[in-house]
Amino acid sequence: MVSESVIVKNPSGLHMRPASLMTQIATKCKSNIIITDGQKNVNPKSILSLMSAGIKCGAEVRVVCEGEGEEKDLRTIIEAIESGLGEL
Repeated sequence: MVSESVIVKNPSGLHMRPASLMTQIATKCKSNIIITDGQKNVNPKSILSLMSAGIKCGAEVRVVCEGEGEEKDLRTIIEAIESGLGEL
């Protein structure tokens, strides 16, 4: 299991468009992925789960990956969040 924290930079947080892109990226990953804001754990492979978390701009989230390809998947998810998921 590997994990890393990252700050959400999207001006409107993880609303529909960036959540959809995150789900597309996460579903290509082989490991189990959880994104947590300290209170809620969400599966980024599910757009409903991701959107229901209500993750806002400036929120610090921890990405946890476990299983086959966990290191690569962690980098992929962290880089996607840091890039602004197409909004920066």
